[in-house]
Amino acid sequence: MKADTFNIIQRLFDTSQMILKIPVYQRNYDWTEGNVRRLLEDVENVIKNKQQYFIGAIVYMESDNNDLGMPEFLIIDGQQRITTLTILLQALKDLCVQSDQQVLEMIDSLLTNKYSSDEYKIKLKPIKSDNIR
Repeated sequence: MKADTFNIIQRLFDTSQMILKIPVYQRNYDWTEGNVRRLLEDVENVIKNKQQYFIGAIVYMESDNNDLGMPEFLIIDGQQRITTLTILLQALKDLCVQSDQQVLEMIDSLLTNKYSSDEYKIKLKPIKSDNIR
């Protein structure tokens, strides 16, 4: 196993094609409104103060599943934060005005694999019980 430090936003919320998979043995998404509110306040402070923010350790392992034609990362620790950031990006996308097509496309490229089949279209693959439509 290799430990490394990197910018989570640049690495996991990239416009390149990839799958971020939450393994089945991980707990369900269970962040409360308080957890989300603290994260949003932190994001707001980062924007206002133009400073860096340590979101916490994210532990992942690159999967050996080469059948996808793109890298697959198994999220071992940090799935609650990654899932919350994904929900936040989707909410921002939903709030964008249709006339701002460039912003919509940019956010969409962070959330989806544009040229993939429906099965791999969404980058974040939660555990089955969290993937109820």
